[in-house]
Amino acid sequence: MADDATPMTRESRRTRSAAAAPVLAFGRADPERRLGLPTGRFTNPSAASSLLLALLMLAVVYGGLAPLRERPGFDVAWTYLTGFSGIPIPMAFLAAWATSMLLLKRLKISAQRRALRLRFLPTDAAFTLSSATAERVIEAIETSVDEPERFMYLQRVLRALKSVRNVGRVGDIDEMLSSRAEQDEIVVDGGYTLVRGFVWAIPVLGFIGTIVGLTAAIGRFGTVLSEPGMPLEEITAGLTDVIGGLDTAFVTTGEGLVAALLIHLLQVFVRREDETFLDEVREACTNEVVARVRLISAPQA
Repeated sequence: MADDATPMTRESRRTRSAAAAPVLAFGRADPERRLGLPTGRFTNPSAASSLLLALLMLAVVYGGLAPLRERPGFDVAWTYLTGFSGIPIPMAFLAAWATSMLLLKRLKISAQRRALRLRFLPTDAAFTLSSATAERVIEAIETSVDEPERFMYLQRVLRALKSVRNVGRVGDIDEMLSSRAEQDEIVVDGGYTLVRGFVWAIPVLGFIGTIVGLTAAIGRFGTVLSEPGMPLEEITAGLTDVIGGLDTAFVTTGEGLVAALLIHLLQVFVRREDETFLDEVREACTNEVVARVRLISAPQA
């Protein structure tokens, strides 16, 4: 379906389907489908796909640093990723999972936007949608697009066109599209549930590290004070152990807060893109469908 394509007759549909591949195919557009991964709905990535991507990211980071962990500079990075009672490891896992979900969602938004560039109605301003013309438009969409129901915009348009014969007012189509838009917004918002949970859980893990570190520090400090007459060198060594416990307390908290902040900012940008896409779909449905419906006869008894 080229950008200027007009609705095709049944004969032309057969000819085109035999001669050319679909103009838009979900399998080529969606990033999860291209990789052969479980596919989420519309702009929402599958939890399984994002988990696999997160594990791959962690494997690259930890696998790349492991052989270099004894070298200067790399040893510090390895300590911050694995040390401090192991608290950074689950934080890194949740951060990688949240990041992979948001990156996949951004790619899926771009894939869904490709359907908005299609023009499946004649450019003639005199063209109106009725029961007869709506059927031809449906055939044009289903012939030229592979799995059109997997694209939010096309699914909404197809459902509206298939309902043209059963409604009596233009307002009925508008109400139907508005209701569908609200349902899609709920679906899209649900795609951020896990990310919001991770943004909450990551700093909590950091605070757990704070408790672990302070507990260790207090215990070591008590050991130092409980032995009177201890030489200065031993007192100094004991206080060094106390400082090590404070490191765990403050470093894990700092890592958790920084990771949560960065993921939250990324979520804000992706969510804004998601909301913009939803507005574009709503506007396109109004301009391409509602504005073109003119003559709709009441259902026959």
